[in-house]
Amino acid sequence: MAITERPRQEQAHSALAARIRRWRDARDWNQQDLADRAGVARSTLSKIENGLLSPTFEVLLKLAKGFGVELSELVQSDTPALSGRMVVERAGAPREGVSYPNNQLWPLAPTLKGRSFQSAIVAFSQTDIEAFGPWNSHPTDDLLLVLSGALAFHSEGYETARLGPGDSVHFDGNMPHACLSVGPDICRCLYTWAEK
Repeated sequence: MAITERPRQEQAHSALAARIRRWRDARDWNQQDLADRAGVARSTLSKIENGLLSPTFEVLLKLAKGFGVELSELVQSDTPALSGRMVVERAGAPREGVSYPNNQLWPLAPTLKGRSFQSAIVAFSQTDIEAFGPWNSHPTDDLLLVLSGALAFHSEGYETARLGPGDSVHFDGNMPHACLSVGPDICRCLYTWAEK
């Protein structure tokens, strides 16, 4: 297979080369051992490890197979996650929503990975409990904070809670529940949840 020279990000390439050497050394393999397992030429592997060649996607797949790992493990950064992470989202910025039968959800900061909770803006459109269908239940700890409109929070074992702007409800998502909009306006809430 022909390997072509191509522009590369030096820092990412150096990190990958170091990871390949480190993983190979940890298994007590020489370059030929890995080359044989991966089905690539030893000279190709040597050039990659010495920063002289950028591997193609096909070669990366072969190296991952040679190590017995997923490609994502081979190419992921070893750099620890930043302790201070931040994403700013402006009010007027377009957001891609996800539509469900009784509401629409707009995830907040979806690019921010590794956090212990998720958040979204949710708009509840259903106003009729009879038309709601099966109640929701999921293995999360949840918070709803009403931003606008009014919310009727139906839950198993509790009386219906009616909430207005500024009111919030924390609840166990495993408990069957149904959220309905009350009044002429759609109810919009900040929705935050954490996996159990």
